[in-house]
Amino acid sequence: MFCVRDMRRYLIMPVLALVSLLLFSGCGEMAGGGAAEPEPPKVTVGSTFHAESWLMGRMAKILLEEHLDAEVEQAELQGAMVMHEAMESDDIQIYLGYTGTQFTGILGKTVTEEWRDRDRVYDYVKEEFEQRYDQTWLSPFGFDNTYALAVPREYAEEHALETISDLREHAPDMILGSDPNWREYPEVGYDAFVDYYDMDFQEAVTMDYGLLYRSLRSGDIDAAVAYATDARIVAMDLVTLEDDLGFFPPYDGAYVVRKDLLEEYPEVRETLELLAGKLDDAQMSALNAEVDVHERDYPEVAREFLEEQGLID
Repeated sequence: MFCVRDMRRYLIMPVLALVSLLLFSGCGEMAGGGAAEPEPPKVTVGSTFHAESWLMGRMAKILLEEHLDAEVEQAELQGAMVMHEAMESDDIQIYLGYTGTQFTGILGKTVTEEWRDRDRVYDYVKEEFEQRYDQTWLSPFGFDNTYALAVPREYAEEHALETISDLREHAPDMILGSDPNWREYPEVGYDAFVDYYDMDFQEAVTMDYGLLYRSLRSGDIDAAVAYATDARIVAMDLVTLEDDLGFFPPYDGAYVVRKDLLEEYPEVRETLELLAGKLDDAQMSALNAEVDVHERDYPEVAREFLEEQGLID
């Protein structure tokens, strides 16, 4: 026999189920705040074996970890071409690039008079990388690791040398040293250089790059074609003469980043751009010296610089 009490039970049960569903739904929204929080980025930064690349790679790692709680690995790779291939295969997503290196090496362009302008080379490389490789260049750090003519400070002060043009009257009595690659470089090597500056050296000798500094110290050569941010310039108290006629092509340093990473995580660009314009040649050289000369650890030097700049706590 179907009684009133049974009917009330069958009416109440669906109502309770509906109330429970609404309560649990509401609790889920309160606990999760609606949509789930996005996962922090997972990134691999590529670096070559030399100090500058490792330092800038480490700075990227620290910034992304500190600001975005990202998971960041730093991988060692050998050379610009290997780095580029790793970017294309998505094995790495960020690395330190040099405009001149990618201009001639990856893009296969020839350095001519029109391509010695820093802004023009940067704009060209940035545009080509975006169109060809779906990678972009962030703003330059401020240092230009191009070729530089270095002389001992005592020699520079004795002859009042500040620019390469100042060498013109002294060059016939000087021995210039360089590595073999620069000596034979068609557009930016020795022959083009002395023609461009209208000067002649007594002699131009070539040797392993590392021996140039030893030869400067011993007085076997009077000047050397070095790299502008080399730590040994600071360690040996050398003077790099201003390229006042703009002969050497630009090698501006900047982060190269995969576009798909920036599309998924726009905050990565904002975070890495904190270093834009923060490093000139002297500062980068000094940081390299901390590692190469004073043998301090990369993470320590990188973190110390970021703290000094107020970019991390």
